[in-house]
Amino acid sequence: MGNLLPFIKLYRRYPGAMALGVLLSITTLLASLGLLALSGWFITSTAIAGLTLATAQSFNFFTPGAGVRGFSIGRTASRYFERLVSHDATFKLLAWLRGWFFARLAPVPLHRLKQFRKGDLLNRLVADVDALDQLYLRMFSPILAAVVTIVMLALGLSWFSTTLGLSVVLMMGGWLLLLPPLFYALGRHSSKAKGISQQQLRQAALDYLQGMAELQIVGTEPVFRQQLDDRERQLHQHQARLSKLEGLGSALLTFAAGSSAVWMLYLAAGEYQAEVISGPVMVMSVFAVLAGFEALMPVPGAFQFLGFTAQAAGQLKEVIDQPPMVYGKQAPEVKGLVEFKNVNFSYDELQVLDQVTLTIPAGQHVALVGKTGCGKSTLAGLLTRYNDCDSGQVLVDGVPVPDFTEQALYQALAVIPQKTHVLSATLRDNLKLADHSASDERLLEVIQTTGLNQLAAARSNKVSSNKVNSNEAILDLWLGQGGIMLSGGEQRRLAIARTMLKQADILIMDEASEGLDRFSEQLLLNRILEAYQHKTVIMITHKQSMLDKMDAVYRLDAGCLSVVAG
Repeated sequence: MGNLLPFIKLYRRYPGAMALGVLLSITTLLASLGLLALSGWFITSTAIAGLTLATAQSFNFFTPGAGVRGFSIGRTASRYFERLVSHDATFKLLAWLRGWFFARLAPVPLHRLKQFRKGDLLNRLVADVDALDQLYLRMFSPILAAVVTIVMLALGLSWFSTTLGLSVVLMMGGWLLLLPPLFYALGRHSSKAKGISQQQLRQAALDYLQGMAELQIVGTEPVFRQQLDDRERQLHQHQARLSKLEGLGSALLTFAAGSSAVWMLYLAAGEYQAEVISGPVMVMSVFAVLAGFEALMPVPGAFQFLGFTAQAAGQLKEVIDQPPMVYGKQAPEVKGLVEFKNVNFSYDELQVLDQVTLTIPAGQHVALVGKTGCGKSTLAGLLTRYNDCDSGQVLVDGVPVPDFTEQALYQALAVIPQKTHVLSATLRDNLKLADHSASDERLLEVIQTTGLNQLAAARSNKVSSNKVNSNEAILDLWLGQGGIMLSGGEQRRLAIARTMLKQADILIMDEASEGLDRFSEQLLLNRILEAYQHKTVIMITHKQSMLDKMDAVYRLDAGCLSVVAG
């Protein structure tokens, strides 16, 4: 339950709208109570007045009749506006919560986020944030409204009889104290299991859909489909248990309302015989108790799902509690001098870099070679702050990398990563990630340089490239989810095109030619090195090609750095 506390505090974001929602909820319940109570009094009084001609002629039918109509109209109107205001406030808060959660998520280092699967993070951002609407709509607002309704009903009946007022507090207050812990205990396991099953089903469905082609090729698609069906069946079982529990709550409250009404009738009849109250008031008190139990109806459902809400809050808290990457405040003018001084780094207990020292003068092109897993990408990752070194320093132009602002570090570095991230958007949008101000002419120039124009011409089936509208077709080409329209080599071309657009002061190429044929590799790497001719280039590779173009070559082996050439 402690996981809910940080998120409960966030509900102060929209205090006015949420307070108005609670007030309208209370107004709705009081209007319902007044409608049924006044109807009981009115019917009884009318029946008694009709016993004789004199009382029938003197009885005022119009004022209570107007009251009944007024409560009826007021109940409908307040219910409508209560739904409108409370849901609007909740949706605004959930929208803000997603932005707040993403803002807390963004500074977390990628190596820490790798413990969460992409589908898991998406589930937390969407489903777990949605689960927090239970706190206001199904718990805070109904509980506050129920407390106020019980107090108002008790005070109203105390005006006629103190005994009746105290009885309402004992009966309805007792049920209000009993129901929350009872249904929280009954629904805790099933609601948590439902949340876990939903998360597992979403992840399984995502894995199944993304890998459907490969599963059909290797013939294991029926196995994965059966696993998906099994997870769906588990979810249905948990939902069925919660539905039965919800039915139990409705039955229990129906019994509570009926038994309380009978008890109130017994007490009110005694007060009537003692001539403390009149006959119409006796009937009114019974009807009032029946109407008052409407305030308790949402309570079982709210608390049987509280375990699910607490679990969702815990999963969100697990992400936002990850320590963020802290950046400095310096934004120096970068020339390209890179220094690694006595750098040590390890993954858990595995030592990857051991006292690595390397100085790369501004404008120099160097290559890092070595076996797969020797730490080449890790060394580059320390420069980009994908990780921070355990000890030692990484400096750019004499300034420690952690002292840079995030924007300054991003502007100083350009990276061709091993895996190219492609957005489900147009080729134009994907290229403009590197330079949002780039004109279409500049984009087309880079597309031509990297050979992406051949890709676009093949995909778009538009007119020949010498016509104006074919340029639009190239830039508007939709690349699909994760770049599904692109081969591995074409994705490398896209990464290289982004790098050529950015023109940073330091370029890191991590297996930049992977997926390219030998001719394309030579052509593109030559063009990159030409574009970054006077800038610092760090090329990470396990190939021997292009090493003759480097000013210096270093080998990493067993965490230690040695000079190969230069």
